[in-house]
Amino acid sequence: MRKNIRPDKPVYSENMPARYLSAFALLLLMMAFPGCKKFIEVAPPKTELAVSEVFSDNNVATSAVTSIYAQMQSMTTIIQYTGLSSDEFTNYGADKYDNLYKNALTESTGTDIQLWTNAYNYIYQANAVLEGLQHSSAVTTAVKNQLSGEATFIRAFWFFYLTTLYGDIPIIKTTDYRVIPTLPGSPQKDVYQQIIDDLTAAQALLADHYIDSKNAPSDERVRPTKWAATALLARAYLFNKDYLNAELQSSKIINNTELFNLPQDLNEVFLKNSTETIWQLMPPPDNFHTDEGSRFILTDIPDPTSGVALSPQVLDAFEQGDKRKDSWVDSVVTPGSTYYYPFKYKIKDGQDEQKEYSMVLRLAEQLLIRAEARIQQNKLKPGADDIDALRARAGLTPTKAATKEALIKAIMHERQAELFTEGHRWLDLKSHNLVDKVMLTITPEKGGGPWQSYQQLYPIPHSDIQMSQHLKQNPGY
Repeated sequence: MRKNIRPDKPVYSENMPARYLSAFALLLLMMAFPGCKKFIEVAPPKTELAVSEVFSDNNVATSAVTSIYAQMQSMTTIIQYTGLSSDEFTNYGADKYDNLYKNALTESTGTDIQLWTNAYNYIYQANAVLEGLQHSSAVTTAVKNQLSGEATFIRAFWFFYLTTLYGDIPIIKTTDYRVIPTLPGSPQKDVYQQIIDDLTAAQALLADHYIDSKNAPSDERVRPTKWAATALLARAYLFNKDYLNAELQSSKIINNTELFNLPQDLNEVFLKNSTETIWQLMPPPDNFHTDEGSRFILTDIPDPTSGVALSPQVLDAFEQGDKRKDSWVDSVVTPGSTYYYPFKYKIKDGQDEQKEYSMVLRLAEQLLIRAEARIQQNKLKPGADDIDALRARAGLTPTKAATKEALIKAIMHERQAELFTEGHRWLDLKSHNLVDKVMLTITPEKGGGPWQSYQQLYPIPHSDIQMSQHLKQNPGY
């Protein structure tokens, strides 16, 4: 596409589909996005921005990448949607979330879920960054490598969520609006290979230390480093059942005790830049505090339009004496009812000092990844040791599981108690082939009809099916 673009003209076409046009327009107007002043410091240009201007300066090019993170509050939407689809949340949001909660999505109602469109917008912007950097001679090599690594990481990150939620998806690595509608859904195994390829490339390009918006060393853990790529690569290998590589990648992070360790005070885990953090999102200033705190902390009955509370299944997952329940679950008592909510983030709103960032990747998950990878390779004792590191922090005795089957079950238990409301449960049930077993019981309890296996994938938006004759709807919808 770029070879047909004159550098003095806007880099979009009137024939570009609307959702891709909006994504590219976002890239070109990045610096005008209301991101955090500490993170996005370049003033917006006063005139329409051409691609050559975006990539004519280290700082402006960096803002084009970091501004994508300011848009990625849809991570909280993933947490809420998948928590409703699985057994983590009880829905009080009336019609808004009813189809999700009852596992009753259709092709038409699935269009209301913006995950697909948002994810491909981020991928589109990442591809635009990669193309712009490739043709830029003004951005220095070190910054170009870092930004290319970040863009490649962003693409892999959203490919991961798209394929785990939707199955076979288009692998889009271009901004060419003529090519995009012709791309079919690729088999999930090919998507995972693309994710692995992207993350391997990102590892080699990204810095091994944290940096700020000026690409200088920083204590803020809000720009992806090679460790973020490594963490997501470990997860991708685990989901792809490549247990040897999952163990190798997770061990790189776990062994880096200079950067990462488990805070023994559970109330410190979700603070900004905690030592458990591999990667966090800095909330934009209009939110001030985390989207998770704003959405999920209850001060009264759940909002009748969008409110959720923790499900009985989450509450029942904790063993007696588990400190995670004491520290990470709270409740609000109203006349006749008690509603429990996730309290990993302690601040709902207000203008207090910002103490929390949204956690995306953290050390505890890597311990559980390595535990499972080891156990699947029959390294039972080392796998149990990784489980026990988290159990000890939670104030629990070492696991009594001793067989491979029992230890895998123990991992699922620990994942449910440790990672609840972080967007993992729905994916974990599918990855362990437990989704049918669990949802056959849970879906009717939520008021839905009989669970059907095809419902573990979300329907692809109808508008995208119409736009491309090569894109097929998931079976059952």
